[in-house]
This record gives sequence, C-alpha cells and structure tokens, in this order.
Amino acid sequence: MFVRICFVFCALSGLKLVCGAPQKDADSAIVFPGPVQDVSSRYGNDSNVPDKCKNLNFCNIKPKDYPQETFNKMFKGKIKEPIFQPTFVMTDDRQGDYEDMDDCESTISFERLYQVKAGDGKWHTVVQAPDENYLQMVRIETCVNSGASCFKDHSGPFSYETHCIQKNNAWEMLVHSPETGPQTIKVELPVCCSCHFRHKDYKK
Repeated sequence: MFVRICFVFCALSGLKLVCGAPQKDADSAIVFPGPVQDVSSRYGNDSNVPDKCKNLNFCNIKPKDYPQETFNKMFKGKIKEPIFQPTFVMTDDRQGDYEDMDDCESTISFERLYQVKAGDGKWHTVVQAPDENYLQMVRIETCVNSGASCFKDHSGPFSYETHCIQKNNAWEMLVHSPETGPQTIKVELPVCCSCHFRHKDYKK
C-alpha cells in the first residue's frame, strides 16, 4: 500500500513539474504573456488580406489590429542584438552574384512581412517585435514581366528562344497560429528573376 501511494505521489509530482513548475531556463524561454486575440477570422483566405497582396503569398502591409503589443511582450528582454532575417532554408544560393547579368527586369526590395501564405494555402501572421530587436525582413526580387524574352541582342541558335522565369527560395519564419501559438513554417518567397532558354517546339 505504501509503495502504491509513493508511486502516485511521484507521478503527480512529475506531472506538476512538466506542466507548470519553474525551470532553470524559464527566463530565456519565449512565451506568450497570456491570452492572445483570436485572429482566425482575419487570416485564412484571400478575402481577408489587402488587395495589393491577394495575388501574392506574402504581404508587407500591417493590419490595423496586428497584435504588436503581444509580440513585443513575447520577446521582452530576450534578444540583446537586433535580428533582421528569418532562416534561409535552401542550401543553393539562387540570388547569384550581384554583378552577373540576367537581362530580366526585376524589382528588389527589403520587406518587413506581416502575413505569409504557406504550402497549406492559409495566411499566417508573421511575428514582428521591432521594439525588442526581433524583426523578420526578407530580400524580395520579383520579375517585372515573367515570360518575357531576354538577351535579345545576342545571336544564338534559331531553334531556341529565351524567357524570364521567377525563382523562389524557402524561408523558415516564425508565425502565430490561433490554434497552436508561435510556430515556424516554411514559405516560398521570390528570390530572383533569371533568363532561361528552351526549344521553340517546346510545349508547356
């Protein structure tokens, strides 16, 4: 009987430790400071994002009800030096050398993202806490005219034609999910616009 009571007591003590007892690294853990506003109605499909972003999988427009205070509290005192970028997932650098020419017109900007659409087709809230040195910025390069001809001034085999293609790379970003709280997801974002060639008889 004594053994059973001791076993139950130890099990409950272990459960309490896992569920809520203070840990050594509690001060360095990133946690939400209490209940978080449900943003499931704001993010989820294209009808809830600005018109500028509806044909994209990312948005740099800050929503009016963005939970900024919550994210600032989440990182309060955690990061001493500024962090500006999410994690670059792909191992190959598709941006290439900045001095190389690809003859495809593109626009380049460094964006602070507030929403991203992942492979699940849903929009997610990107965590930004600039007041606490946590800022997720990404270099975005998009084709001005994807599919346009390139290097037209250079002669080549008449059986081939050139065209510009939008290239993407995967980034791992910290987002907030109403169901699970903070989590990291992978998002494909525009990284460069490059010139390719194909045989004229090629059919898509």
